[in-house]
Amino acid sequence: MRVPAAFTEPFRLRTWRETAYAIVSLPLGVFWFSAFLTLLTTSLSLIVFVVGVPLLALTLWAAWAAAIAQRGVAGALLRLRIPEPPLLRTPDARPFRRFLDPLLQLSTWRALVYLLLFAFPLGLASFLVAVVLWSLALGFLSAPVWYFAIPEADRGDVFWDGNHLDSGWEWGAILGLGVFLLLLTPWLVRAFVSLDALLMRALLGPTRGELERVAARSAEQRDLAVAAASGDRRQIERDLHDGAQARLVSLAVDLGRARRRLEDGGSQDEAAELVRSAHEEAKLALAEIRDLARGIHPAVLTDRGLDAALSSLAARSPVPVALRAELGAERAPEQVESAAYFVVAEALTNVARHSEATHAAVSVVRDDGALLVEVRDDGVGGAEAAPGSGLAGLSDRVGALGGSLVVESPPGGPTAITAVLPCA
Repeated sequence: MRVPAAFTEPFRLRTWRETAYAIVSLPLGVFWFSAFLTLLTTSLSLIVFVVGVPLLALTLWAAWAAAIAQRGVAGALLRLRIPEPPLLRTPDARPFRRFLDPLLQLSTWRALVYLLLFAFPLGLASFLVAVVLWSLALGFLSAPVWYFAIPEADRGDVFWDGNHLDSGWEWGAILGLGVFLLLLTPWLVRAFVSLDALLMRALLGPTRGELERVAARSAEQRDLAVAAASGDRRQIERDLHDGAQARLVSLAVDLGRARRRLEDGGSQDEAAELVRSAHEEAKLALAEIRDLARGIHPAVLTDRGLDAALSSLAARSPVPVALRAELGAERAPEQVESAAYFVVAEALTNVARHSEATHAAVSVVRDDGALLVEVRDDGVGGAEAAPGSGLAGLSDRVGALGGSLVVESPPGGPTAITAVLPCA
């Protein structure tokens, strides 16, 4: 025979996890309320001064971090999984501009509203319901134990009317009230905790519009990745067809002619010349295949990292290049390093072929979870990411990683190509 849930709720782990959350939510709510009330009032009072805006941004960053902590507590005690709202970062190389991003995002303001207006009152109500009702329930149920442990002369002092508990119906009423509260308390605690969970989902989680934007961005990045891979494949096909394949065909022809000369008893000098020509074609074909392999993914990038690969690019450039690489101790993800390498490689190729520049500067810096790549030259300008061009392919490659590529190249120069590559 199955026992009704109403009689088993007081003994379920879920009930005591919800009770623990109700108890913890009060000190958390007090802390959030006092901290963010102080920060918000201070920043708003200073908003007319320059310092007020960054202080307000700092308040919203703190609200973002506090929302992560609140979701963590809810996840640990309530098994409540609330996705983190997307924090849309400005693809800008200036740290101060990215620092102000939370001011323009509704998710950070929603988090501040919950932490300032709802966390404390709901925490107080949940705490009082859990502590008072559980205490009364356990107190009434344990009344026979502690009542008879009191000296008989003092038993009347525990009740306001000074009477002793001698009749059975009085004990029955006390124990019945204890059982009633024992069965009722889990549902009341759950009601307050569920209301808190509902508000957390609405204010600390992503909205439908934010989820749709994330899905659309993911689809866009997938399309860009497919376009970049397709462009790379077509480029490899063209390079093989126009370069190494043509040289291998010429090599086969020269070797065939040399073999016929030798088989027909022709001039050995002519045959030797054909073999020498075939040997040169073979060396050129090997060099082109080596360059092609480097264009797919250079071995130095895998073996020694981005710094060494960029140094190799700068050393091979016919235009003098000043290289600045600040990559930190930990290497960026492989696809990020590869994208940064090809941005620099394509930019330096354009500098050598089209810009008429006398000097170029490459800067690759890891900052605030992103890799910032910048290539500048003092050439004639006029570069653009036209469809089908190398720069358009770079834009697709960078966009597939969630980054951005900006080309600034007015007529007359100079040219600056800037890429922001998220490392997360």
